[in-house]
Amino acid sequence: MNDMLLDYIDRMIVNETDHRVFPVDFDGKKYYVKQDISNHRSSWIKPAPRASFDYEFYKISFVNTKLPVAPVIAGFREHYFVTEYSGRTLSYYSELTVQHPDDTDLKEMVTHIFYIFGKILGQLHDYGLSHGRPAMRDITYDPAEDKITMLDWENSRRWPELTPQGWDVLIFVHSYLREDNLPMDYLYAMMNGYSSACTARDTILHIKDIFHKHEYLIKFCRLLNPFHFVDTEAAVKAYDFIMALKTE
Repeated sequence: MNDMLLDYIDRMIVNETDHRVFPVDFDGKKYYVKQDISNHRSSWIKPAPRASFDYEFYKISFVNTKLPVAPVIAGFREHYFVTEYSGRTLSYYSELTVQHPDDTDLKEMVTHIFYIFGKILGQLHDYGLSHGRPAMRDITYDPAEDKITMLDWENSRRWPELTPQGWDVLIFVHSYLREDNLPMDYLYAMMNGYSSACTARDTILHIKDIFHKHEYLIKFCRLLNPFHFVDTEAAVKAYDFIMALKTE
């Protein structure tokens, strides 16, 4: 644990009462600090700040004993912990290809990033673990190490009928399809990587089974399509995408 880093943060944090997460540059390196304060989001989405903070700290520590896919904790105090910078998000990389549509090398790189994310998610699930909300903004890539890191491990609430692994896959697909300017190639690359998991087929079949049981919800979402609500449109696209996946 870097005591000088923590002492530096102790002085900074006095002025960071409104930010649950904030960046810190120290000794030529970038870090992120997460405090045990509210982010002013609905308690349905996340539990009480301290409970959420404790849950995430211990889950990160545990997950990294099985698979090094959570952020590296550089230090902690009673009311905050510090993680090392782990690269740009998948949202950043996917948007790069939109900005540079003719760059084939960039497309190949981003396809590779999504593939290895899918593979890592599958490995996590094979350990019987899950993330909770693997949205693109919470997944980073470090090109120097060719490494995926998943951020924000505090989410523990889900659709009760779905397994944690099924919820992970559905949430990622939904988050991707919310961005309707992105090509499907990257989502297929992610699923190709995920298919290498021993549990992948059972997880996809499980999601399809839940969709069959609640098809009326998708029909309702389709009725809302003329209003172009982002989340309901993405839900319909996620349904169509997952139901079309081959499991044989």
